[in-house]
Amino acid sequence: MPYAILLLLALPSLLLGVATPVLGRGGRPPVSSFAATMDLMAEPVGDPHPLDPLTHHEIATAAAVLLADPRMPAGAFFPTLVLNEPPKEDVLQFTPGARVRREAYVEIFDRPPNTLYEAVVDVHERKVLSFTALPLGTQPTTFFDEYVAIVPVVRNDQEWIQAMQRRGINPDDVYLDVWAGGDLPVMDREGQPVPEGTRIMRVLSFFRGTLPNPYDRPIEGVVVAVDMNRLQVLQVVDTGIRPLSLDAGESDPPSDREPLRPLRVHQPQGPSYEVHGQEVRWQNWQFRFALHPREGLVLYTVGYVQDGRVRSIAYRISLTEIYIPYGLPDINWVWRTAFDEGEYGVGRYTNSLAVNVDVPEHSTFFHARLADDVGGSFVIPRAVALYERDGGVLWKRVEPTSVEQDARFGRELVITSNAWIGNYVYGFSYIFRQDGSLEVRVDLTGTTLNRGVHTVEEGDEFGTTVTTYIAAPNHQHFFNFRLDLDIDEVPNSVVESNVRSVPSELGNAFVATEDLLRTEQEAQRDLHRGTARTWKVKSATVTNAVGHATGYTLRPADTAVPYSELDFAPRQRAAFVEHPLWITVYKPNERYAAGPYPNQGRAGEGLPQYATGEPIVNQDVVLWYTMGTTHLPTSEEYPVMPTTSIGFRLTPEGFFSRNPALDVPLSK
Repeated sequence: MPYAILLLLALPSLLLGVATPVLGRGGRPPVSSFAATMDLMAEPVGDPHPLDPLTHHEIATAAAVLLADPRMPAGAFFPTLVLNEPPKEDVLQFTPGARVRREAYVEIFDRPPNTLYEAVVDVHERKVLSFTALPLGTQPTTFFDEYVAIVPVVRNDQEWIQAMQRRGINPDDVYLDVWAGGDLPVMDREGQPVPEGTRIMRVLSFFRGTLPNPYDRPIEGVVVAVDMNRLQVLQVVDTGIRPLSLDAGESDPPSDREPLRPLRVHQPQGPSYEVHGQEVRWQNWQFRFALHPREGLVLYTVGYVQDGRVRSIAYRISLTEIYIPYGLPDINWVWRTAFDEGEYGVGRYTNSLAVNVDVPEHSTFFHARLADDVGGSFVIPRAVALYERDGGVLWKRVEPTSVEQDARFGRELVITSNAWIGNYVYGFSYIFRQDGSLEVRVDLTGTTLNRGVHTVEEGDEFGTTVTTYIAAPNHQHFFNFRLDLDIDEVPNSVVESNVRSVPSELGNAFVATEDLLRTEQEAQRDLHRGTARTWKVKSATVTNAVGHATGYTLRPADTAVPYSELDFAPRQRAAFVEHPLWITVYKPNERYAAGPYPNQGRAGEGLPQYATGEPIVNQDVVLWYTMGTTHLPTSEEYPVMPTTSIGFRLTPEGFFSRNPALDVPLSK
């Protein structure tokens, strides 16, 4: 589908007629087809739940109520319009059929004066409950209109045109990649500093022509900074001409490899899970889910059914931020420190999942409706998938006298979604197991963010030369997850376990000691491989059969430490990376590790502000866990990266009095 038509269908009030597409870092309007969108306009049926996402009608109502409010600036945009989640206590006390609170949380951005407002709308009563102006210069995430409005600004700029012509490149053959502004100060064309708080976006150039995937052909050295309040170019930085690679970047080259024979999972009686609206039930697990425009796939009210009742494990599990610093000390690279959630939004750039590509053919798919930035909404078909898969040996033992084997083959339930944010594609999966454990996995693939170089020696400094004239710089990815665990409801406490050798007569003794974490400041914790460090959230009121407090343990797996210097401005904005684990007392407005507005935000926002030192013993606690990977690229990752997967687990520890998978029937 031509890009201009796609925009017309998705965002009808945007500037149209752009001849050359700009897809940018998260700049793709996430609608895959008009037919799929039209077919999904029907409203949900059945009794609503307090956590159900806003419907088409509710989004339209919230926008209409605001547009009629005299405080609403003319021509303003809605970077965020989403369910204002009800108080936690209201959700936990909800009974089916009861009237539910339906409110919309809305961010309103008035571009010319650079002013952001927050509003809450009661959708049932069609009433604005609050309308608040935020401090001048507070920046929302990038939004769809900006990716369209910025194109003619750059393409008509003579300095940018001349930079392309000096390289012998037709400007019409250039793909523009749009980024949030980052931290590097910008000087205007008169050499004056741009006023603090100005909304800035930067634009990279890649050679497209008629070749696939322009990310393989960077036009190195040229970066354009644009004032998005006035829609004017502020600065064109050109650090010099590098050779241009015309590598086709084929992802499907000729091959002698034999195609694999079909491998299919057949479920003649259907899946073993049940789906009721946004609720899933499987093998004693019960949870709700939604696709949030910023956070992506979110889990709610995760519990385990035992003895006819649901035992709570987590109220809400979500991704709160992705921080990606690049390690190339170059003026045109130092600002590339993406906050992929807070600057762009993960949910808004969710991909439609493909059968036998992203997920197996026996998956169940769920569409997601999200608000656009002009008061309408759109549907992402197949945004979330749910499927079962083999889990390997669940448990096994052998009777020593008869040598009879007693074993169970396991099954896992996967709920997954993925998002395309610029050159990277991220897959997010929550994996439920029959032993009561829950694994969180993030898959990373896509294209390395490449640069043009003269020589292999130049490319291998601070990175790796992956092909002629192309190098991929070193960088890191940090993912922060917010784990609002409610183990057998609340209150809960958290203990840290460390394994240590202890003196003994035979020299073989070691023990695990548990230390109670008492305050938010004390609970800023680092990993320690030498002591197999883990953290257990335990109930203050419920014990198992032997008298131990019921609990769940956070078992870290993949992690990284930041390598940029401590005073590096983006690292100070991403202060959550200083410790893999933070623990805070639950507060409903503390949702994001880097703060609600990390786009051009200030140092120390988010977790440093949340962790003020409150006591966390016997409280409603929230764990914030950061996992990461340090990416030192290789030639095998060009032109497309094989998927890398990282994650962590939540495992029961004393939550059950015995193996919860003992009653799993033999496989038929």
